[in-house]
This record gives sequence, C-alpha cells and structure tokens, in this order.
Amino acid sequence: NSSPPGTDSKDEKWIVGEFNCSCVGISKCLAAYCKDDTPNACYTDIAKKDLADVKKISDILGEKAIKILIKAAKEKAKPAG
Repeated sequence: NSSPPGTDSKDEKWIVGEFNCSCVGISKCLAAYCKDDTPNACYTDIAKKDLADVKKISDILGEKAIKILIKAAKEKAKPAG
C-alpha cells in the first residue's frame, strides 16, 4: 500500500511489486520465464502437454487486458467537465 497512513480504504493506492506466473495461477508458464540461469527461455520451452492450458489462460488474460486498455483510452479521450 503506497497511501499515507489514515487514507480511507476506497482511496488507497497500491503498487504491484512483483508479478509472475505463480501469482496468477499459470505456473505451467514457468519454463518460459527468463532468469539468470535461463536467459533465453521462451514460449517453446513450455511442455507440449501444457500448451493448450497456457494458451487458454493467456487468451483470457489478453482479452481482459485489452478491455482495460480500451476503457482507459476512452476515459482519457473524454472532454473535461
């Protein structure tokens, strides 16, 4: 929580400090996670048996992200007042 102490809960601001596959329940993607010992990890490193599940959840996340971005762009484009 990045809000000053005493901030009403409806006005609190939060900062994401870390976001990874395990946090959102898509641990099947961990093989594609680049880190010091696997700097070139990529989608093709995910086990073939897991690809259908990975694609399904990734498609859902992508659709949600697009909706959020479109909504934000529309709100930003509204005239003030």
